[in-house]
Amino acid sequence: MQKIHIFLLSAATLLTVTACHGGKEKATVTDGSATNVNTEQKADTAHYNKLKIEFSMADINGHEVNVTDEFAKHKVTVIDFWASWCGPCRQEMPNLVKIYDKYKEKGLGIVGVSLDEDKSEWTEAVSSMNMTWTQLSDLQGWHNAAAQMYGIQAIPFTVLVDSTGTVIGSGLRGEQLEAVIEKLLK
Repeated sequence: MQKIHIFLLSAATLLTVTACHGGKEKATVTDGSATNVNTEQKADTAHYNKLKIEFSMADINGHEVNVTDEFAKHKVTVIDFWASWCGPCRQEMPNLVKIYDKYKEKGLGIVGVSLDEDKSEWTEAVSSMNMTWTQLSDLQGWHNAAAQMYGIQAIPFTVLVDSTGTVIGSGLRGEQLEAVIEKLLK
């Protein structure tokens, strides 16, 4: 668990720095397919490619969901850490909706993990942005248990896992996320 935290923390830190300055995102993919990942990052990523994501949290209807059950339903799952109050999250969401609609029949799943505190704002955002995938939150904001467990320090932030919950990438958005998903689902 400590190694997952360090891996995701370093990826989140890269996004925090580049997102605040509007620079190009740094992303991590365990097969090294992200073109802007340097050799040192690839070596670090290869070290973590056996780590697994495991947690349970309430869904939007208040039912407890174990994410490993969600992962088992799909070849690849995107865990999307986001919040209704986050402007960059809302800007990225149309891309995620498009990707989901395009690849859900080919084995893509998404699990949204919201860092909201207000349930009505969370549910309104899910509805208005047409997010039809599993949505989870403990309504603890930045103290969200999963975000704390995996060292998430900036949102939006994505983690890609296979059907067993093994981390296969993180920090991907937009065209880069779609390219990796397309490759993984071939």
